[in-house]
Amino acid sequence: MSEWKVKLIEKIERCLDIKSFRFERPEDLNYLPGQFYFIFLQREDGSDIMHHFSFSSSPTEPFIEFTTQIRDTEFKKKLDQLSIGALVKISSISGHFSLSDKIDKVVFACGGIGITAARSNIRWACDTQISTDIILLYGNRNSNTIAFKEELEEISRDNFKLVHILSEPEDDWKGSTGFINAKFILSSVPDFKDRMWYISGPPVMVKSIKSILIEEIKILSDNIRTENYVGY
Repeated sequence: MSEWKVKLIEKIERCLDIKSFRFERPEDLNYLPGQFYFIFLQREDGSDIMHHFSFSSSPTEPFIEFTTQIRDTEFKKKLDQLSIGALVKISSISGHFSLSDKIDKVVFACGGIGITAARSNIRWACDTQISTDIILLYGNRNSNTIAFKEELEEISRDNFKLVHILSEPEDDWKGSTGFINAKFILSSVPDFKDRMWYISGPPVMVKSIKSILIEEIKILSDNIRTENYVGY
């Protein structure tokens, strides 16, 4: 099992309660977009406490990064207290939530912090200039909870389409409202049967969207990949 000690170089406030933790990237650390790994923090008694995170960084970037919601848990509090320059152990890079240049068309359907693996893939696709046509369906509570909002909206790419949907929008919100459902999918993705589908977010949301795709829209299960975000 490969493991590395990595140095924290930056903490970035993404939006309400959501932060990115950026580390120096070891020369021998290689990964695919959208993969995940385990990070270990030490308790005062010397024992380890661990959590798994998806990369929100792209393999094309010179650092590694994950992004998470800060909660009132032992791990998250200890994570948030890390000082710049702190060393932490990471290991066990794994996962199959990755794009390749052999995929012609794809949809990422994400909720909340589930955007991290999608951001990793989309940044990689932009940096490597692959021709894959990408649609991102991105569900959040309101505008203040949209992580990577500015970056995603500023991506200049003919074959990238971003569609927001908010469940509790502000009064002046002009976009879609509610949750990712069949009506929203059909209106946002006219060629839905021609695409691979990548779903990431809380388990309940992932299960719901997968069920909609298979049972209501008749997408083949072989064309669907999922990533459940538990304890994020």
